[in-house]
Amino acid sequence: MISKATRTLVVLGACALVLSSGCRKKEAPEAEGKELSKNPNAAFGQIQEAVKKAEQAAKESQEMTPVDPVHFSKLIELLPKAPSGFTADGDPRGETTNAMGFKVSMAEQHFSSEGGSLRVKIMDGAFNAPLYTFVTMAAQFARESTEGYEKGVTLDGNPGVEKWRKDGGDAELNIVVGKRFFVEIEGSGITPDLVREVWGSVDRARLAGLK
Repeated sequence: MISKATRTLVVLGACALVLSSGCRKKEAPEAEGKELSKNPNAAFGQIQEAVKKAEQAAKESQEMTPVDPVHFSKLIELLPKAPSGFTADGDPRGETTNAMGFKVSMAEQHFSSEGGSLRVKIMDGAFNAPLYTFVTMAAQFARESTEGYEKGVTLDGNPGVEKWRKDGGDAELNIVVGKRFFVEIEGSGITPDLVREVWGSVDRARLAGLK
């Protein structure tokens, strides 16, 4: 049963998202978040539906057996190669840490090109229920303005959030893989298409199968 505190956290997260402003094959999402309706009743229905999905995600996470994260060396092996026109900035970095009883592993690689930069990070959250719940909820919404957009996406069945800011060409994609691993792809002077291409180069099946 989902606790009252968890439900409150999900509702607040949904409201915060709604009110805030701010080569390889391109991967297309199976689903995208929708902008909040201007009709109050319809908007309330959208938030309730997002809360329902987030609660289900929280329940799924709570039923999972806690595990230790994989060693960061396994994540380094899954970092993508430099996309066309980019070069790697040195060797990839990885670490496994234990802080306040929460243990995680991560690996990341920075790339650069003439006028652009890119960072790819893969993290094993070892079934971080709150984060998985929030991303699942956020994937239901979208917001667009003259400055850019922020929208939820579902890629290969995995929930995430994609952001794009026209000024500076800032693009970002955050995806939860297998309810456990988090893939972050972000950069400046790039396009959302490039971010999707980089996502397409990550071996998601192998990542989800890590133990």
